Amino acid sequence: MVREAILGLIFAGASLAFGCGYVPQDLWEKTWRYARAWGIDPYLVAAVVWVESGYCPHAVGRAGEVGLGQFMPGTWRRVAGAPPEWRAHSDWALWATAKHLRELYFATGDWRKALWAYNAGLGAVRKGRVPRSTLLYAEKVLYVYRRWKGI
Repeated sequence: MVREAILGLIFAGASLAFGCGYVPQDLWEKTWRYARAWGIDPYLVAAVVWVESGYCPHAVGRAGEVGLGQFMPGTWRRVAGAPPEWRAHSDWALWATAKHLRELYFATGDWRKALWAYNAGLGAVRKGRVPRSTLLYAEKVLYVYRRWKGI
């Protein structure tokens, strides 16, 4: 598991600047709890969180995304119905990440497209305007997913 985590960290480009880059047991358990509650494969939710934030609850992205699931304020309000400052709360972030993935899967009918929508927005997917960076993002998530799931 350590080797896979290191490879995932390198491949996903997650930063160790926050002292993160590993999955604490409590966050792993919460990931499983919320993923199962929304009927999503916990390894997929974990892979998204790993690629998005390296499992750093207080991670901040270049465009202003915050937390484990790297939510923008508008997406956060729509998905979680909670104040944007709660994006860094691990329970809320993991719950919202699983919920959002489920919603995107139902909207697209395809897990790869759901990952594209998670990264670039559902509108971009529906219009067929998915940037190359988003295609690479989805492949990173699927790489981590396969490694952690052992497939």
